[in-house]
Amino acid sequence: MKKITALLLAVLMVFAFAACGSSGEPEPEPETTTEAVDTDHHVSGLVENLENAQLSIFTEANQELTFNIENAEIETEDGIKAGDTATIEYTGKISNGDTSGCEVTRVVDVAAAVTIIEGKVKSIDDNKSVTISSNGKDYSFKTKSTGSVKKGDTVRIKYAGVINGDDTSHAYVRTMEVAKETVPTETTKNSITIKAVDENVWASTEVNVRAEADTSSERIATVKKGTKLTRTGILSNGWSRVEYNGKDRYIVSSYLTTKDPEKTETKTKTETKSKTETKTKTETKSKATKTKTETKTESKTETDPPTETDPPTETDPPTETDPPTETDPPTETDPPTETDPPTETDPPEPETVTVTGVVTDVGANSITLDNGQTFNIKGAACDVSGDEAMGQTVGVEYVKDTDEAVHVYLVGGDKGVGVGVGAEPEDTSGGIGGAVPIAIIIVLLAIAAAVVTVVVRNRRKPESK
Repeated sequence: MKKITALLLAVLMVFAFAACGSSGEPEPEPETTTEAVDTDHHVSGLVENLENAQLSIFTEANQELTFNIENAEIETEDGIKAGDTATIEYTGKISNGDTSGCEVTRVVDVAAAVTIIEGKVKSIDDNKSVTISSNGKDYSFKTKSTGSVKKGDTVRIKYAGVINGDDTSHAYVRTMEVAKETVPTETTKNSITIKAVDENVWASTEVNVRAEADTSSERIATVKKGTKLTRTGILSNGWSRVEYNGKDRYIVSSYLTTKDPEKTETKTKTETKSKTETKTKTETKSKATKTKTETKTESKTETDPPTETDPPTETDPPTETDPPTETDPPTETDPPTETDPPTETDPPEPETVTVTGVVTDVGANSITLDNGQTFNIKGAACDVSGDEAMGQTVGVEYVKDTDEAVHVYLVGGDKGVGVGVGAEPEDTSGGIGGAVPIAIIIVLLAIAAAVVTVVVRNRRKPESK
């Protein structure tokens, strides 16, 4: 009886489970929900390439993806180009960078902003990759064509995309051309421009080498006058960038010269010798001219007295009997005073010329400009003292064919006239000394003529009575 009861219970349980299973229907909603989530996606990135309807982009997540956009709706103003930003709308899923399960429905292309970089071409390889140097860094760009660009040219490259440090793998060249300016210009953080150069310079005086282009910057070293350096840049604030112990350092530009001091010294000695010889010849010629002038002056002075006999135009005999009054001419023996050297030096006054330049050296009685000329400033009028003149642009008026300076003054300066090193007060008392004796002679002759006239009139009065 118990076995029959247990068997009946088992049969009832089987029917009960079967009834439960047949009363409901499968629920596909979860799968449908998952499909709905996967049908509406989009991703954005930098366009790397578009070829045969295969669009490759580089996403912000540093992931490279390639989509087939053959059946997609395209929105672009000027065509899809490398460096543009593209947004791709698709259905399906991306699995570990594989986009084969995606169907692109729409592509929105946004044209990229173009950036310009200039630099000097260091190399061009067989794959048309150009490497340039700009602002102290090297950058390599892949191009479709190098055109006429060659090594050593300064080029201007327009690119779309981004440069991360010196990584140019996501910078896409749009155009590359040789720049009109052959020298690139750098801009520092303080908006100071630097003209890139590569030249030898020498210190024109003892000068400090600093870490930055600022007098408050750390002083690295002090170099002596004549020290040779390599200048790599000229700053717009009056400083120069030089190589010192393999590093970029800075020196005030006015204390540097592009002329080799040794060659300049040899040239100066040769010019000084030539000027000395010329000066000697000039002095000899001046003396000869002076002697000739003195002889001519004496001759003229001796013949002058006959012109003073004009007063005897009165034909009265008594006037001709007054030779004693005509003996005054012996006073004409004064002309020897006309031979005094100071008064006779005025006619052959030496010719002067003027030159301008930056003062590179100042001595006790000398001054040297950046063109290598050295002048003797003893006795010259100087508008600026020796210490103040260093590094300044000055004008020097000097006697032609000599090194004797007459006047030294600042070019564009605002300082008052002063007396510099070795200068002496200019003698302004000369210039008319030779005219004084002649004036005295003329006055004496006039007095003599007046006396003769009075004597003649007094003699006539008794006769008329």
